[in-house]
Amino acid sequence: MRSWLGTAPRPFDPDVRVMLVLVGKPRPASAQQEHCASISAGLVGQSVGAVEVRDARHAAQYVVQCAASIAESRKRRVPSRFKVAGVRCQTLPKDPQDKLRLTWISQLMQVAGVSEEVAKVVAERYPTPIAMIQAVTSAAARGQKSGEADSFVADLEVPIRGKKGSRRVGPVVSRRLFELFDPATPSGHVLL
Repeated sequence: MRSWLGTAPRPFDPDVRVMLVLVGKPRPASAQQEHCASISAGLVGQSVGAVEVRDARHAAQYVVQCAASIAESRKRRVPSRFKVAGVRCQTLPKDPQDKLRLTWISQLMQVAGVSEEVAKVVAERYPTPIAMIQAVTSAAARGQKSGEADSFVADLEVPIRGKKGSRRVGPVVSRRLFELFDPATPSGHVLL
């Protein structure tokens, strides 16, 4: 196997990943001493994937499951990590010159409790993510983190849609945004 995978004219496209299906009963091939070196060389040196199955029927089920997943993946759109202006951005102008601002507002809207109006007001004060990170970092360096987090953007005035008047962002949303953009927040921290 090692010599076959190492030869230059491989019988398939170089972008294709080889999947090695190991059938073994009662012990899979990967547990047998004579096969370990070849399997390891394939996994590490040639980027071959491997799956162990019980018997031919289990192997067939695995192949069918893979084919069904591939067929399903072609139907679904790949979800984007960072959304651009979507259906929730109702009053934002669709100016192509302003794409960075629109994207920044859309990203802010993904935080729980941040509506389009709140995102616009926050984006006015902090026009880019780096401006927000710098402000959070300097606020955190000033003193008590919990007090700074609660008051970070809490006093910003947000217009109420369809009514005369405004409301404040509030300490809960302020704390969420502060923790999200604080470099000292652990990566596994869940925003509540």
